[in-house]
Amino acid sequence: MNEESSILFLGDVIPYKPFRFKNNLPVVINLECPVTRSEKPVSGKVSLRVPSNHLEKIFGSKLLAVNLANNHILDYGIAGLNSTISEIGKTGAGYFGINLPADSTHNPLILKFKDHNISCMSVIAEMTTPLVEFDDFNYVDLLDKEEIIERIRSARDKSDRLIVHVHWGMPESSYPSPGQVKTARKMIDAGADAVIGSHSHAPQAVEKYGKGIIAYGLGNFIMPSFRNTPSFFDEEGKPLSSFSKRLMPWNRISWGLALDLETMEYEIRKFVFMADFIVQMRSTPFDRFIHLKEDIFTDSYEKTVSKHLRNRKFRRNIVDLFYNPFHRYL
Repeated sequence: MNEESSILFLGDVIPYKPFRFKNNLPVVINLECPVTRSEKPVSGKVSLRVPSNHLEKIFGSKLLAVNLANNHILDYGIAGLNSTISEIGKTGAGYFGINLPADSTHNPLILKFKDHNISCMSVIAEMTTPLVEFDDFNYVDLLDKEEIIERIRSARDKSDRLIVHVHWGMPESSYPSPGQVKTARKMIDAGADAVIGSHSHAPQAVEKYGKGIIAYGLGNFIMPSFRNTPSFFDEEGKPLSSFSKRLMPWNRISWGLALDLETMEYEIRKFVFMADFIVQMRSTPFDRFIHLKEDIFTDSYEKTVSKHLRNRKFRRNIVDLFYNPFHRYL
């Protein structure tokens, strides 16, 4: 692949500190939280944010575009969204996946890249329990299978390349569901060049399908541990509970999809974040999840996924028990 015509697609990013990251490709990320100093979260959910903008320190001038269609971008309401858009603007990057009342150019966003028009659009699965609406206006688009196919076909004629981001997938799972596979392949059949998934917080399979590329879930590129984080706020902004989630090994590993937009050749790069660095790594046993199993539409696949999730839950409980031995597990 030719790096001069390539873009690096990365997974979920909560830029909570200025990690050091060496990279020579333009980058597209999923920004998993607002960048805002607002103290007014929405009620009734786990609310995430970062108060300081470290995007430029992490990605430098290589940040090309930011996906905003996820289940946390509206955690601090419209004020948090507006602050985030302002902070992205300071980096010179574009953003997509958000509908704005006075601006309809960000879903899809048309990027100029090497004299080509690159369309970037994004949808979010309802199973991720996103906020989508304020004041009777939909700021993000839910995944509707028939609608997204029509949108892809409509955007295809206006684009040299068409990229679709989808926020979906079972949390903690490195296996895409059969439904994800069917939907992603239909998107490629309709004219998408690449489908990029996020939300599972664990890296999932990447496959070449037809003329396109599907990355079912790239995993966490940057994500903190959460320890007694105030959450589930009431209407007055008072936290009613807290949220804790320690990072497991699969939460620290992510794939980077380096995609040559001229030839559609691609390379999968593996990243791990630790201390103050993001490190590109070689193969480990976790890399067995990088290829899609051929028997995905069989009962044996469902059993494999179920066993996989039970194993991860057990390992997480062991780690939690080590740090908090007086916690009761049901």
